[in-house]
Amino acid sequence: MKTPRHFKRWFDGWPDLVCFDLDGTLVDSVPDIAASVDAFLTEQGVALAGEDRVRGWVGLGSAKLIEQAMAWADLDPNKHEECYSRFLKHYFEHSTDKTKLYSNVKELLKAFKHQGVPVALVTNKPGVFIKPILDHFEITEHFGWFLGGDTLAEKKPSALPLLHCSEAIEAEPEKCLMIGDSITDFRAANNAGFKCALVTYGYHQGVDLASLGADAVMDDLAELLI
Repeated sequence: MKTPRHFKRWFDGWPDLVCFDLDGTLVDSVPDIAASVDAFLTEQGVALAGEDRVRGWVGLGSAKLIEQAMAWADLDPNKHEECYSRFLKHYFEHSTDKTKLYSNVKELLKAFKHQGVPVALVTNKPGVFIKPILDHFEITEHFGWFLGGDTLAEKKPSALPLLHCSEAIEAEPEKCLMIGDSITDFRAANNAGFKCALVTYGYHQGVDLASLGADAVMDDLAELLI
């Protein structure tokens, strides 16, 4: 397979490691996340947040998500543990009801596999949710690492999760790539010294991705194979 133009320019070949974000990059998980947020809000007897509003909150980890939802609903912050627990229970039971895989995810993963490029999943969502979602879409085999927001001592935008993977295979950071959809992913890549490609269709919390200075901003993952 011909080396894609981005990889040829960045690495003079294929990357030594690729780290993927999950929510907003590989899958559109907001419908199920929003339903789980509304589940705990219902129990608290307050208005439902709805999918559009929750979409703007996703990206900083589930604990922060619940904190934002509670603040919006004017709930007592002392109820965070109770609300968070209810959210996690509902989401664990419904994490793939309406979640969808974005286009060309499998094609890109297959290309990396064909080229022998190690691939990691680095997300800020709790680790317990990762494998069930990957299993549902039958893409688990493509990943050598599953790192959730609670796997290591630090999560994105810390460089730690990315460097944990690159150091495991002695890959130089400048020859590694982070693919995500948010400023959190960009900062993690920047902190780790990785190249960074961002997708426009995900959850960017109102940030203009083009203004960040990422190495590539794409409308479709297939652009990485051109």
